[in-house]
Amino acid sequence: MSTKPDDLRRFLFVLSSARVGGNAEQLTREASLALPADVERRWIRLSETQLQPFVDIRHDAGVYPPPEGHEATLADATLWCTDLVMVVPVYWYSLPASAKLYLDHWSGWMRVPGMEFKARMAGKRMWVVTVISGHDAAGAEPLLGTLRLTANYLRMEWNGVLLGHGSRPGDVATDAPALTEARRFFTPVA
Repeated sequence: MSTKPDDLRRFLFVLSSARVGGNAEQLTREASLALPADVERRWIRLSETQLQPFVDIRHDAGVYPPPEGHEATLADATLWCTDLVMVVPVYWYSLPASAKLYLDHWSGWMRVPGMEFKARMAGKRMWVVTVISGHDAAGAEPLLGTLRLTANYLRMEWNGVLLGHGSRPGDVATDAPALTEARRFFTPVA
């Protein structure tokens, strides 16, 4: 069976931790090992994108200029992917600031003439990998609710959550249930 170019899967892993190699990233990298070899992968660390603060001008100007620099790189990668993996450790029951800033910029991208961001996001798949320091998964609900509602608003497929537990660097490596789940998290991709 041949694969058409339109059938190729392209995964974008958006790393939003303030720590390089943190628990959420470790869990994601473990999960990514199970992806088929023909799946394209890009990894972007938001702490290295230097996004400018988002300025809401939709009620003044109504439209936004095309993104430039790091913002353009991030917007292009977001539109390039078929599968968006948000790698988001739970920070104070919510998203890390870099992930929230990334999502804030989506508001502007939806208003760039000719970009068609909202229409082009429809049908993409959103996956979430998160790690929480405690053992009560309810602490992750505000974060998950934000991402689930974002996916719904843009008519993206919600493909689920891989939840690990850990606080100190490397703790997730001792979370046997999360590691087991990581090895099969992306198995619907074949």
